[in-house]
Amino acid sequence: MIEFTKINLLPYREEIKQRKKQQFNILMLSALLVGVGLSVLAYVSINSAISNQESRNQFSETEISKLDTDLGEIKKLQQEKENFLAKKQKVEELQEKRSQAAYIIDTLNVLTPENTYLTAVNAENPTTYTITGRAMSDNKIAMLMRALPSTGVFSQPELLSIKKNDNYQEFTLKVLLNNSGHPSVPVQNPAANTTETGEQKQEGK
Repeated sequence: MIEFTKINLLPYREEIKQRKKQQFNILMLSALLVGVGLSVLAYVSINSAISNQESRNQFSETEISKLDTDLGEIKKLQQEKENFLAKKQKVEELQEKRSQAAYIIDTLNVLTPENTYLTAVNAENPTTYTITGRAMSDNKIAMLMRALPSTGVFSQPELLSIKKNDNYQEFTLKVLLNNSGHPSVPVQNPAANTTETGEQKQEGK
């Protein structure tokens, strides 16, 4: 008769079960550690990216601030340039007016016949003037009125008033300037021309 040996497998199965449990725990712990490691790595990476982005933002803000400062300086320089040009233009206009006034006075001095005196020259606006004076006769006033437009400086004058005062005729003329107010031809005294013509006639006789 064959005898069977009874083997108790419970401890062996329990040992296998314990090993599997340990392996599972190790896997879970490993997975947990890997997860924690990945989380830490992701956190560090995100923080690093955020820090880099903040650094770039700070750099951009600094550069923008510099650009704003430079733009402010440029605007300031532009404004100073415009102010300078405006002052320069005013000075040039003033010089032009003085030059124009000098031309007008010189021209009137040359054109004024003998025994005719100008007492006032007033500018109503940049192109309109009134001339007040005294003359020995109406003929002298007519000579002056004919001479004014011949210079290219003035247009045909308008006689505003004339009245006799003692031995003189007091008159007021209104004249307009042509273009820049500078003579286009050399200005000559009509009285001198009249005198020269009279002398030529006497020589002919």
